Amino acid sequence: MSELELTPTTEPASAQPSLWRRLFRIKDIGFLLMIVLAWIGAAYTTFDAQGSRWYWHWLIPIFGLICIVTQWNHVEPTLKARSLLVVRQILHWGVVLLMLQFVFVVSNRSFMDTLDDQQASFLLMLTVTLSTFLAGIYFDWRLCVVAVFLGASVVFMVIVQNIVPALVLVGVVVILAYLLWDWWYTRRQERQAAQTEG
Repeated sequence: MSELELTPTTEPASAQPSLWRRLFRIKDIGFLLMIVLAWIGAAYTTFDAQGSRWYWHWLIPIFGLICIVTQWNHVEPTLKARSLLVVRQILHWGVVLLMLQFVFVVSNRSFMDTLDDQQASFLLMLTVTLSTFLAGIYFDWRLCVVAVFLGASVVFMVIVQNIVPALVLVGVVVILAYLLWDWWYTRRQERQAAQTEG
């Protein structure tokens, strides 16, 4: 009889994950990592437009890998579905990488003097922003949040050159807004589940 009395008290405690686990779930780590990488890229571009080009070229495969990892469990666990996910992500981010390479070639002074370093960096960031937003439309809405942050970074970079504190503030606000929304949505789902049970 004592075991029956203990069962209801232990189940709710084990069923609800800790605050730390709710804030840093596996599916959200990729999203948070993309925002941090965008911070670093925007700050680097602000201080060294020419030198930051390699960063954006390496960021594209990283974004593609994050998209594959975060979407892996959201497709059917068949070889066909997961192969299709990988191929689509490679095609999507591969075209973006080709566009960035084209911008780099066009802005190279020995080829054609059409873009200076700031304009080329602006175009690189704009291309990454658009591709991230499109990936968010097709795969996961969190990528749209990353794209909004990248777009805000592009606008800030054009308007003001020394914007690192503003970028940090915008990034913190985006992360806090997402975490608050997630907390509210989880609480709302729990209340609705409790009302349907009661």
